[in-house]
Amino acid sequence: MQRFNLLDEAWIPVITEGEGTRDVSLKELFAGAHTITGLAGDTKTQDFALFRLLLAVLHTVFSRYDARGKVYESIELDAQGMQREEVAKEDDDYGKDLKKTWMTLWEQGCFPAKVNDYLETWRDRFYLYDDTYPFFQVRAADMAADKINKTKASEISGKNIDRRISESRNKIALFSPKYEAHNNKEILSDKEIARWLITYQGYTGLADKVIFGTDKYKASKGWLFDIGGIRLVGDNLFESLLLNCALLHPEEAYYGKVQRPCWEYAGSDVIAHRFRTNRIYNLAELYTNWSRAIYIDPERDFSGGFSFDIVKLPEIDHADPFLELMSLWRYQASGELKDRFTPRKHRQNEAIWRSFGLLTLSYDEVEKNRKYRQRKPGIMQWLNTIREHTDRTLAVEAISMQDDGNATSWVPVDEIYDALHIRDAVLTDVEEAGWVPRINDVVNETKQVIGWTYKNFIAQIHEIRNSSSKQFVQQNVEELYFLVDQPFRDWIASIQPNDKKDARVLAWQATLKGIVLRQAEKIIREAGPRDYIGIEKEEKTVNIATAYNQFVFFVKRQLDPKKGGESIDTNAK
Repeated sequence: MQRFNLLDEAWIPVITEGEGTRDVSLKELFAGAHTITGLAGDTKTQDFALFRLLLAVLHTVFSRYDARGKVYESIELDAQGMQREEVAKEDDDYGKDLKKTWMTLWEQGCFPAKVNDYLETWRDRFYLYDDTYPFFQVRAADMAADKINKTKASEISGKNIDRRISESRNKIALFSPKYEAHNNKEILSDKEIARWLITYQGYTGLADKVIFGTDKYKASKGWLFDIGGIRLVGDNLFESLLLNCALLHPEEAYYGKVQRPCWEYAGSDVIAHRFRTNRIYNLAELYTNWSRAIYIDPERDFSGGFSFDIVKLPEIDHADPFLELMSLWRYQASGELKDRFTPRKHRQNEAIWRSFGLLTLSYDEVEKNRKYRQRKPGIMQWLNTIREHTDRTLAVEAISMQDDGNATSWVPVDEIYDALHIRDAVLTDVEEAGWVPRINDVVNETKQVIGWTYKNFIAQIHEIRNSSSKQFVQQNVEELYFLVDQPFRDWIASIQPNDKKDARVLAWQATLKGIVLRQAEKIIREAGPRDYIGIEKEEKTVNIATAYNQFVFFVKRQLDPKKGGESIDTNAK
């Protein structure tokens, strides 16, 4: 039984100017993306998962057709419109055509009808409930008892699928957005099921136990669970999608690859392919990658509560997966993956601007036989390619899922989200004397002042008071970061490409110095007798006054050019 087709049903929440929030179908979204401000899903991680699904559609369509809907001369399509073979790396014309397509789309300001024409071609693959080609799912036969290590697949209930609740039989959600009575937490509408199904494939965890076959393999937690998601946001959804749609991948290794979105293949084929290889070479497949084989009974009545059955799939290789454009990277200096890069998740309670260098700079250096390597997200490399066409203020969004810290379950517990607004011409000015190196220096200096100079001042007070609090120092440091956060965001958002760099840097240093000194003065005003009596250390009296004087000296030394402006050699975080 086929029902609830995602091409027609209104299931994607969006924000539109003048109309507020409403639900649209896939076809409505692509037809009116230029009139939509952005996605408005249940969570930011859900928006990120849905956004990548939309990108998979665009990468598939525009890897085969140009902006006018004509097939590229470099490729041949079969009767279903699927690309037959990869494009040879020597075929430069294909790359030129892809870039021309992107530029034409950007100039047009909306998506052509070809996107929805493509979706219509694959209409039978977009039914949420179907016996043959259920969307993002498999058939019951694909996870039959003879194919798995248990008598039946793991059953996941609605309140565990809904990541606003994430409640299992063993853990009760204290602040659930849904009430408990009448099994309400388990009830999901069709459109909610569609959204959470896609999200679940990206953010899963490892609490379930059923695998295919009897031989153990490293199961996926959900690819999105393991990355520090990054996306660029423009003035409307069309711009946001196109800004992140790198038709010409920055890495030559992925040039001309056939786009393989999951809906173009049967569920059994998706499973088989994942067991054949743990590498992915095209963005449409990556953006629609499954962590689980999922079965939803299309005949079942879910009005009293929803659940689906799942079986683990192998994880994607995490070593140097540079196909991924939308993640921060971590260089592994030791361990099993030594000298390789792996995705780096965002850190809880740490603003994205504190990772500005990871976001914008790449380098590969060797000093005293030690390697220092850093790699910026591929989407930033792509932005460098298109920067001459954009010319606007962007938001750089950071999205991650926090886990429970239990290596045996990796239960998703909270999402991490942040956004930084900045001119694209500033963000891509990576020359040695450009804005990016200067801003990165400012960020490092700011982190040094807070994470070393101020932290050392607070640590001295902690010692003087003989405090038993293990959180005292870090809490004070984070409080100062909080006070600095909005002024820094305002400063970086206000930078124009032609501003005088020295003047803007000096302005920030003055702002930072004022905030830091005021916070220290507040502590001095609240000091008690014990703080001034102090302690004896190395035959000297150390009290809050001596600590403050030392602190002020170092702050001025770092931030006041007239005092020398030298930096202290530290590794501030």
